[in-house]
Amino acid sequence: MKEIIFATGNSGKVASLRAYLKGHDLDIKVVQKSLDLIEPQANTASEVAAVKAKQAYAIVKQPVLVDDSSFHIYALGGFPGPYIKYMLETVGIEGILSFMEGKKDRRAYFMSSLVFVDEDGTTHTFDGQDPVGEIITTIDKNNHEHAWSPLWKIFAPPGFGGKTYSQFTEEDFALHRVEKDKKSAYKSFVMWLRETA
Repeated sequence: MKEIIFATGNSGKVASLRAYLKGHDLDIKVVQKSLDLIEPQANTASEVAAVKAKQAYAIVKQPVLVDDSSFHIYALGGFPGPYIKYMLETVGIEGILSFMEGKKDRRAYFMSSLVFVDEDGTTHTFDGQDPVGEIITTIDKNNHEHAWSPLWKIFAPPGFGGKTYSQFTEEDFALHRVEKDKKSAYKSFVMWLRETA
């Protein structure tokens, strides 16, 4: 396989995939294609990604990858989960901080589901969970060039002294990736590509 269409408007996700491919010595071109896909309402990111991947494959008619993420907040019983996109569109990160007012348990984590549809139309799902971090109390003012979500401004992964993703340096990301790779959907996908190539 020489090329993968990544159906996303999010260049940060594309940069992440390219970094994983490069880090595992896979010479596969990633072509970003923003498609107008229907965002289904479902209870898991895997379900959402599967529906969107099938839509994308019907449009591009070649191997295509879709990533759907969810964000789970312990104090809110795992909400918003796969409804994070809607939550960000309606109340934003300001609203999330408002929901968290007075909450002592600020733990949260990202889950990611990659669904790849191969040349035969067969779907392959790769799920991952990032390490549990915390939601900080104020919005970080930094803008990171690779940010793929406004959540980067309020989420601090573990082990970095309360730094948000928006404050991360390349060195921080390299250190974080070691822990993140243990359950990464991107790494699972790249390892599968390596085995099947």
